[in-house]
Amino acid sequence: TGSKEHNVHIRSLARENGWTLNEYGFAVIDSGEKGRKSKKVVICKTEKDIYKAVELDYVEPELREDLGEVEAAQSGKLPKLVTYNDIRGTFHCHTNYSDGHNTLSEMASGAQKLGWEYLGIADHSKVAAYANGLSEERVKKQHKEIDALNEKFKNFRLFKGTEVDILTNGDLDFNDKMLASFDYVVASVHSNFKLNETDMTKRIIKALKNKYVTILGHLTGRLLLERDGYPLNQTEIINAAADLGKIIEINAHPMRLDLDWRMVKYAISKGVLIAINPDSHVVTGLTDVRYGVGIARKGWCEKKDILNTRTVRQVEDYLKK
Repeated sequence: TGSKEHNVHIRSLARENGWTLNEYGFAVIDSGEKGRKSKKVVICKTEKDIYKAVELDYVEPELREDLGEVEAAQSGKLPKLVTYNDIRGTFHCHTNYSDGHNTLSEMASGAQKLGWEYLGIADHSKVAAYANGLSEERVKKQHKEIDALNEKFKNFRLFKGTEVDILTNGDLDFNDKMLASFDYVVASVHSNFKLNETDMTKRIIKALKNKYVTILGHLTGRLLLERDGYPLNQTEIINAAADLGKIIEINAHPMRLDLDWRMVKYAISKGVLIAINPDSHVVTGLTDVRYGVGIARKGWCEKKDILNTRTVRQVEDYLKK
């Protein structure tokens, strides 16, 4: 299991011991050279045995790209990858207040059945008329309902969020007074995708500079098999997020899977915190988080790199900063 490049690297290590390696296992190289000595071939029953035979720590399948994982395995510095069981909640979910299909109560119940401690609701902002975006008055109504539900919950909390549109000029769809009423803010682009790379990059970075923005949603805007991402400089945006202390989302919706794992790896190398979000519009979509966990693992993420591996108290403390 693994990329061609990774497998070639492992086979080169086997050759250093005088072995060949293929899908059937190790074998001694028959070089015809007199006096050539090979180490005794190790019989391997599992992949872990193979890595041990070439003096490597076990490399998880997601990391096998020959992008530093072999060297990390040699030096005992492989990451302890995040797992689905580490997830305690999520932050980008929609209800029937906007374009979701389920009520607040139903979404909360679904999260509780998964054993989660919290759920963040991030319905669309007002400019997203196509998605029944919320006006300021409807936001206030939703917040009252969330408060009432939180009064009833034991060991569970709904967080008040919004997925606010990033307008063409980089402003946000709600004013700062409105944004301050949320526990957190997901900022996303949903319109005017045809800006050039420079203008789109500036647009997003300007939005990130708003002090109320917590998370950048689906950075590239791609829809798999339907729409390419818009032109932008991902590296520049990630650098800005790092400088500004903003979180970047791995959007785990099967139609998005956005951020790409390569950029996830770059983001955490810059100290950017990641949120794994399902962008769920229905209760059953909450478990799409597992796809985001897969991307996070391929991007070398550990538990500490992911916001939603934190307890509800830790999240509350983080959002108060």
